Amino acid sequence: MHNMNFNYQFLAGMVTVTVGSWNLIALALTPAEVDAVAWQVSVLISPNLTQQGDAFLIEGEKTGSGVIVAREGNSYYVLTALHVVWKRGGFHAIAMPDGQVYYVEASENSRDIIPLGHPSGELGQTIAGLDLALLRVQSDRTYPLARIASNPLQSGTPVFVSGWPNPDDLRQKIRDRQLVEGAIAEVTPPSNDGGYRLLYSNPTRSGMSGGGIFNANGELIGIHGRGRGVQNNCSTPEVNANNSCGMYIGEFLADDRVQSLQLSWNRNPVDLGMIQYGLTYTSQTDRVNGSPVARSTPPPVIPPTLTPQTPQTSPSPPPVADFPTPSHEAIAEAQTIYYVDPNHGTNGATAGLTPENPFRSISYALQGARPGTVIYLAPGLYSARETFPLKLNPGVILIGNESQQGEGVIIRGGGITSTRTAGRQNYTLFAGNNSQILGVTLTNPDPNGTAIWIEDTTTALIRNNTLMDNPREGILIGGTATPIIEKNRFVNNGGNGISVIQQGRGEIRNNDFTNNGIGLAIAGMANPSIADNHIRGNRNGIVVTASATPTIQGNILENNQNYGILTLGLAQPTLGDNNLFRNNGISSQITARIQDWAGDIPPRTVNSTIFGCLEYDGGLATFAYTGKGSIPLPFLNWNHTASDSGLNRCRLVTSSLNKILALNGQELSTMALATGRIHNNNAVCLVEQSTGICQDSNLLFYLGGEEQRNPEEGLAPLLLFDWETAGNPVQQMERGTFFPLNAFAQRLKPEPGLWFID
Repeated sequence: MHNMNFNYQFLAGMVTVTVGSWNLIALALTPAEVDAVAWQVSVLISPNLTQQGDAFLIEGEKTGSGVIVAREGNSYYVLTALHVVWKRGGFHAIAMPDGQVYYVEASENSRDIIPLGHPSGELGQTIAGLDLALLRVQSDRTYPLARIASNPLQSGTPVFVSGWPNPDDLRQKIRDRQLVEGAIAEVTPPSNDGGYRLLYSNPTRSGMSGGGIFNANGELIGIHGRGRGVQNNCSTPEVNANNSCGMYIGEFLADDRVQSLQLSWNRNPVDLGMIQYGLTYTSQTDRVNGSPVARSTPPPVIPPTLTPQTPQTSPSPPPVADFPTPSHEAIAEAQTIYYVDPNHGTNGATAGLTPENPFRSISYALQGARPGTVIYLAPGLYSARETFPLKLNPGVILIGNESQQGEGVIIRGGGITSTRTAGRQNYTLFAGNNSQILGVTLTNPDPNGTAIWIEDTTTALIRNNTLMDNPREGILIGGTATPIIEKNRFVNNGGNGISVIQQGRGEIRNNDFTNNGIGLAIAGMANPSIADNHIRGNRNGIVVTASATPTIQGNILENNQNYGILTLGLAQPTLGDNNLFRNNGISSQITARIQDWAGDIPPRTVNSTIFGCLEYDGGLATFAYTGKGSIPLPFLNWNHTASDSGLNRCRLVTSSLNKILALNGQELSTMALATGRIHNNNAVCLVEQSTGICQDSNLLFYLGGEEQRNPEEGLAPLLLFDWETAGNPVQQMERGTFFPLNAFAQRLKPEPGLWFID
């Protein structure tokens, strides 16, 4: 250790003192010194991860901040804002000041999350209780604790907020910690919405929520929660407009749930050693770039310690892969245990039975795998030496890195074989009856590739895996299979995260679906249970079609480009009232009975594109649909009204669209909406893009009132598609205005995930 008997020279405004131990300071600190204290107790929180050990920052996701406030043994307690971590499922990742990342399970009943309030209101837009939560983090490292202020609050006193702002473009995966200065503007009674009490002038930003509010002595006085804005519900609109707001540490300490924990708080003033250490060393999390962790930098131990290097005097033993540790239950139940390492293994009769002498390929291990065989996979890429598709016989258990959802254990490849469900298909891995796939990452690069295929009467367990970058789907469930699919991560699959067809059933629970074409596609007479999943950022969340009857409850469906849940055909899903919908682009829930569209058109003349009039949560619109595998999209908006006149106009124009397109015999991509004069009145028509003009035979409707004087401005508000892009220009012609439909028609092309729709 460093010698602790030395003189420190205080920085600006301080005096020189001799220190025989860590001396206490009661004087105000400079902003640099407050920052030196703040970084040692500040943490970055990346919530709602479904995979431990993955890249810490996920593209498109917001992060938050927190403060280390207590320790009990190897349990640290991080205080943050409840709204940073109130979404449940998967894991929250906490980057400590030394760059080490720890994971807190975020299940509904997680013992490591202690909320001090709960969402209230119809959409959870307010918070009953305090907008605070404690996270329990397990670590055997030494981290400082925030000093808790004991002085009363006063308006006008300087304060500092430490946290990591989110970038404006969430595709960037870099966060830089900031300490922003300001002063207390107002101290109010705790608000009914979150217990907010402190208002301060600090210019905070999104991502700093949960960060510490420090006084000029470097002591924690509260937790930041809301930025400036008239609607932040902290005080009067005038005060809110120019001030951020947070919760006072006193309310936190007085909360019954906090007192029941009987934790010890650091109420000592900040000491000189902590300041000196913070000025000398740099936080490893002041810049986080989203890379996988852990980092190799030393922890901020106070005082710092040096670990001497021990010279190596003997040769290193041969490398042994980091296999998962078999549980006592697995050993007791397994008839055979095999080990596979793609980097150091050997395919031979004498290999595979010990970690020191593993097989080299999964394919070789499967040759001798019988019911009860457990196959442990070392980290590495399983691809070139494998014979695809891999087939797990009944009762075989495949185990990789389950604690981190397959991180580093990658199976990549696919092969064509016959299936009872859908003929010849290309997939990576077949799950036999009572087999288990635990903790692997699966990718099938074939353009029509599926990662896991489950069919017939299979009861399989698929848990804690990552299914990513599969062009078609991550998992297909067919026949009468009844698997359990839980705690998996489905990301960047071009078609679906999961497809359930024919009479597939089973339980799909606690999974995360992000950036897929469709999160889940349910067809045939399938009847799975879909519960407690997080379905976000896909083109469509759940699509239920044909005669499927799934049960859907307790899911979060948010930020999906088109729909949260889309019901087509004769499907009849059972929707629980505990599903949560937020910010889905077109509609959270919509039912389109497309089989009834174009009912007045003779079948032989029906074009590939048909139109229907639908009332939905966005109002009233004409929707377009192109048949097999297409997703219906809104085309014309009828003033967001369901009045008789609006509904009649919607029905009449929709019928006209169907008739004109069918009789014309053209594809929608060759057509345009046009304005023109018919019988001396401005009208809107569906015309051929190249040569068509507005006339009686293609008339959709007349424009009225102000629309007569400026037809383009009258038509534009009715269009529910992006007609202003460079690839879909509006054409001004002598005979009127043309809105080409080729770009809109491209959006109606069949979804790759609905390849099985008849």
